[in-house]
Amino acid sequence: MSKLSRRDFLKLVGTASIMASLDWATLIRKAFAEVQNGTISLIWFESQDCAGDTTSLIQATDPDIIQVLAGLTQIAPPGAVILPYHETVMPEWGPAAVAHLALALGGVYDPYVLILEGAIPPDSSISGIDGTDLLCYIADKATVMEALDKLEMVLEGKLKPDYLLPVLDVVKAINPETYKTLLDRVAAKKDEIIKNTKECLRDLGDEDVISCARWYACLMKRAAAVVTFGNCASYGGIVGNTVAFVYGGNKDLYDTYNSKYSGGYASNFVEKWHKQGWALSPSGGVGFFPDPIRGYKGFAKILYEKGGWFREAAAPFVRFIEKVEKGDKSYMNVKPGQPGIRPAIAVPGCPSNGNAQLKTLANLILWVKGILPLPELDKYWRPKFIFGPTVHEQCPRAAWYAAGVMRKYPGEPTAACLFGVGCKGPISNCPYNKVGWVNGVGGPTRTGGVCIGCTMPGFMDAYEPFYKPLPAPVPPKSTGTVAAIVGAAIVGAAAAYGIGQLHKREVSKSK
Repeated sequence: MSKLSRRDFLKLVGTASIMASLDWATLIRKAFAEVQNGTISLIWFESQDCAGDTTSLIQATDPDIIQVLAGLTQIAPPGAVILPYHETVMPEWGPAAVAHLALALGGVYDPYVLILEGAIPPDSSISGIDGTDLLCYIADKATVMEALDKLEMVLEGKLKPDYLLPVLDVVKAINPETYKTLLDRVAAKKDEIIKNTKECLRDLGDEDVISCARWYACLMKRAAAVVTFGNCASYGGIVGNTVAFVYGGNKDLYDTYNSKYSGGYASNFVEKWHKQGWALSPSGGVGFFPDPIRGYKGFAKILYEKGGWFREAAAPFVRFIEKVEKGDKSYMNVKPGQPGIRPAIAVPGCPSNGNAQLKTLANLILWVKGILPLPELDKYWRPKFIFGPTVHEQCPRAAWYAAGVMRKYPGEPTAACLFGVGCKGPISNCPYNKVGWVNGVGGPTRTGGVCIGCTMPGFMDAYEPFYKPLPAPVPPKSTGTVAAIVGAAIVGAAAAYGIGQLHKREVSKSK
């Protein structure tokens, strides 16, 4: 397989700022045309989610997901990328659906990028709190064992492959060679499939459900990389909301909720799992990454601290997460298959943008193939070429901001700046007010809505009420001249400094 030379790559991408301005449709087509042999799989795991990020992916236009998976353009040869597991769109259900998870655990879909949509709540094996498996689960042990039995029947010729796994018919129609390769892998890895699946279900009885946390931890063991789509999957998002009275510190309201309305649920469950780093929310759901604003450890680090096989699954990703946290740029040199460290990338939003999802997946797929390096990430594990500048820096209403013309109330039919009615653009990183949401159309401030900070850790708690203005920035020891500049319009360096200080205060509150 030919690969892009270093010279060609530098011509194509340059720096993160240049990447943001590239014609990505052309870049992806040029890069994916290099992927001529073998397959790479996408395991799309939905936990506590609303499927909003799935819907957003379907809206992607540059290119769209059908073109990628079906090989309808030069983006990828037919069958080069397959999506065997995605709960919302896959044709299988019941034992057939979980059969794909067993195949992934056994290495049939290697190498695969593991996608997370939705927050992951505690389960009893990780938190030690009985009953938490019911917060999010996929099947029970008996159903998984039934799936393994049917897989054996397929291999023995007693059951047609497409009867158990209809998605293989789709693969066969697109690329018969890939279809045959997958069936050969199932036969060759039969013992590994059974062994690894049973190991994942250790200590469970036949009627016990299998939590989303357990499934995801098991899938992490073989994943070449992890990517999170949406704020819930990245930092906990809405699922991790502490509810206004808790985050606001109103103890009377909290005590009333706990004793009168929930029968002690908050003190018996929520407070216990929160001490372990889960969310202080009704279900405890956290994202894969830490949320430094709300003080959530994130799923990877919670697994790591649990020890045992959970630590083994999480360790390569925690090492990567910590390198990014510390600003250690050596993470960009991580190679596919490198022992001890594997990449994890966040694509937050409520939902995340479909084109952002595809760009990040394209980058990771080509990284797995050894064609492109990993993207540069910011301190919240987001690709800088997407999430570099703030909404404020790219806002089409910037001229009105500079002139000090602010909306007086939400919905005012003017082009005035939205800072005065609660816009969180100065402290949020997101490009879609500039480039549009679908085909250049949409984006909150372009259409008259405030930015609500949905690409940031701390969302929603730290950004509510959405229509409450941010505190006015206070310049550092300002002279009379600087104070005069601040005046009616908050401008320049004073604004940047004040917003930065606000963000630091929010972080310090959570510590």
